[in-house]
Amino acid sequence: MPFTDIHSHILPGFDDGAEDDAAFLEMARAAVGGGTARMAATPHCDLDSNPYVIARVAEAVKVYGALLDREGIGLELLPGLEVRINSGLFRAAEDGKLEALRLGGAGKAGYILTDLPPIDMPTATADILFKVQLRGFTPILAHPERNRFLSNHIETVREMSERGIILQVNAGSLEGLYGKTAKLCALALLDEGLAGLVASDAHAPTGRNPDLSTAALIIAERLGEEAVGVLLETNPDLSLAGDPLLEVPGKTRRRGPRFRFARPNR
Repeated sequence: MPFTDIHSHILPGFDDGAEDDAAFLEMARAAVGGGTARMAATPHCDLDSNPYVIARVAEAVKVYGALLDREGIGLELLPGLEVRINSGLFRAAEDGKLEALRLGGAGKAGYILTDLPPIDMPTATADILFKVQLRGFTPILAHPERNRFLSNHIETVREMSERGIILQVNAGSLEGLYGKTAKLCALALLDEGLAGLVASDAHAPTGRNPDLSTAALIIAERLGEEAVGVLLETNPDLSLAGDPLLEVPGKTRRRGPRFRFARPNR
């Protein structure tokens, strides 16, 4: 099966991702070359400062999907957002206005891709994510291994997963792109079976690129081919459809209750 990438910054004109149409096409070709057939375009979305990005994403996905067709590039684009965990997200949950944030497009249930500031974890994080869950959506926390606080407090990451938050690890973290600490944390999440998804978080044709093939090799070496299928194929597809994710085979397990992924309220 080809890979599905649920986290990318491939759309030009939204954030610090693709600079222009040429970079978009180069990233798309790199993704396909690395085995990816479906990709969610997930621009940064800060509901406190720039909520207007939400209305633009679906139309941009249509426009750039048509460009891919004209260029003969076999990559399916889907809409999404990477939503900053802050008071804006809390208010959206409080007001019951989360549907437009859904990964894969607007809907009444499913997953919302979220992220934290790179250095700290705001004290209200747990309350905000719980409020999202109470509304029937399951948060996916993007790259916890890249957050300085979480990468040095992996027990906190474990606690988040036990509360039903899905953990998405970056392919680049497994490759050491973000440094030793992020890599060790990402590998630990893999080995414990806590990472539910692996995605590119691609920002450019090179460096932070969308090629998932190296990450697939690392996962296969540590956990086997079954884990590659779950992390890069099955679970990403399920998340875009808003369906329950599969448990990922892990090399090690902590003592205590076996971890289970949360099932979104349908």
